Amino acid sequence: MNSLKTQKFMNLFNDILTNKNGASLKSLLLESDKKGDDVDLVNAQKEEQLHLRLGQRNVLFLKKVEAAKQKILDGTYGDCEDCGDTISQSRLTARPTACLCIGCQEEKEQAQFNNINYRRDLSAIKRDESHGTDELKTKRNFNSINDIGFESVVDL
Repeated sequence: MNSLKTQKFMNLFNDILTNKNGASLKSLLLESDKKGDDVDLVNAQKEEQLHLRLGQRNVLFLKKVEAAKQKILDGTYGDCEDCGDTISQSRLTARPTACLCIGCQEEKEQAQFNNINYRRDLSAIKRDESHGTDELKTKRNFNSINDIGFESVVDL
């Protein structure tokens, strides 16, 4: 990778770290108003939990940015951590913190998909081996709101 592109990524990482750290400090300084009825308090608590979860994700992202910045300084930025090949410029443009080439990333995701511990509840899906497709076993019928099971998008 040439030095101009490397400098471009270094500037991007510096901007991300400057802006994210400033934004997280602002959010820590803001006080939430703890007045209202029970519903308001529960909503405020759920919102705090969501902010905490997003803050944790932000910390992980900032660690990835720091690692990518360190790789630039070490001269290893753009090299796949698994196979050692060069990560394509288009992949780095789309995901500057990428540490795996597209082939290794696809292998990793496929291994995770095949591992049942990474999958959600698949009890309603039936595998049709003859066609290699998945289809729903049965259509569920709901008689009341209590029959519906809701699944959280964000793990709290």
